[in-house]
Amino acid sequence: MTELWVLIGLISLIVCAVIFRTLVRQKNVAPLARADFDVTVYKDQLLELDRDMQRGILNADEATAARTEIERRILTLADDAEAATKQVEELRPGALSPATVGLALITPSTALVAYIVLGTPELPNLPYAERDIATETRQVAERRRAQETEALVRRLAKRLQTEPDNLQGWMLLSNYHATLGRTAEALTAIKKAHDLAPDNPYVLLQYAEALIPTQNNIVSAQASDLFNKALAADPRNPRARYYLALAKAQANDVRGAIQDWVDLISISPPDAPWLTTVRSQIVAASKELDVDPRSFEPSAAALAMGPSSSEPTVPGPSRQDVEAASQMTAEERQAMIRSMVQRLADRLEEKPDDPEGWRRLANAYRVLGEDAKAAEAEARAKSAKR
Repeated sequence: MTELWVLIGLISLIVCAVIFRTLVRQKNVAPLARADFDVTVYKDQLLELDRDMQRGILNADEATAARTEIERRILTLADDAEAATKQVEELRPGALSPATVGLALITPSTALVAYIVLGTPELPNLPYAERDIATETRQVAERRRAQETEALVRRLAKRLQTEPDNLQGWMLLSNYHATLGRTAEALTAIKKAHDLAPDNPYVLLQYAEALIPTQNNIVSAQASDLFNKALAADPRNPRARYYLALAKAQANDVRGAIQDWVDLISISPPDAPWLTTVRSQIVAASKELDVDPRSFEPSAAALAMGPSSSEPTVPGPSRQDVEAASQMTAEERQAMIRSMVQRLADRLEEKPDDPEGWRRLANAYRVLGEDAKAAEAEARAKSAKR
């Protein structure tokens, strides 16, 4: 690292010296050299006049007139040369103009600052053969998505300043912040939506979920109250049921949590995407109690409700997503679609044993025109285990 900065310093000094030398020579020495050349040419012309007179090409009057004109030009050059000599004396290196000094210093300094800001001097050299190109490509794509989302966040936040009653806008802004990992900003945005529609079940669910990461992933009393209100509007809601059961487990009512999760499985479609997560929670909680998870049976209330046949098997856009999409630009709608696809991809990375999920992801990538990713998802579907 030290050697790098020493090398940069030496190169900067060399560049400064070259710029000084070039500026001084171009501005001061070049005019003198030109004057010397012109005087030589005029002297040759005088000699040529004498030869023309000897050959009889010019008479005496013509030769005199031509000689007078050449001598006049030589005198003019002498005056110009004297002025240039004075300029050279005034602009020696010890008396360079501020513009010359500034240009010589600013050029390498600007390059150095740009390197510090944009470069990565602390990054060691890595041979191409040792690089993980696939990972680097994915990281570049992730950064590009994050930049696109960031731009949409700024645009949407600016629009909401003039449209504070835009419910879907606040919900979408909360989703964007959550995608970027900004839990506090996501909570602030969904609070605005909750102020506008305190009884909207979609707002209640999103508000409750936004609270959890800001409270050390604890389902607090406030979040539980919101989930209960959402559950009252939709008794089958899997998100509300899952988190309310988790709240019981966190409150040391592990048996009650297992029962609620068993009930959730009972009323869910057989291919519901959340079942893998729910089953893993049941297994972990059963180990904590040292009981057989098969000893739990669905409650009478769950059996009365029966399994759902109307729940979507693929996590698709909710009603508030559709309403928000109708108010978006084409670019914003495309970003929203990509965000939903990315959420599915992230879930599958955490729970890869879901062949149907990988096939859905492959279809989504094909719609987006990302054939390479679609092929990769198809391969993951074939290798996934149920």
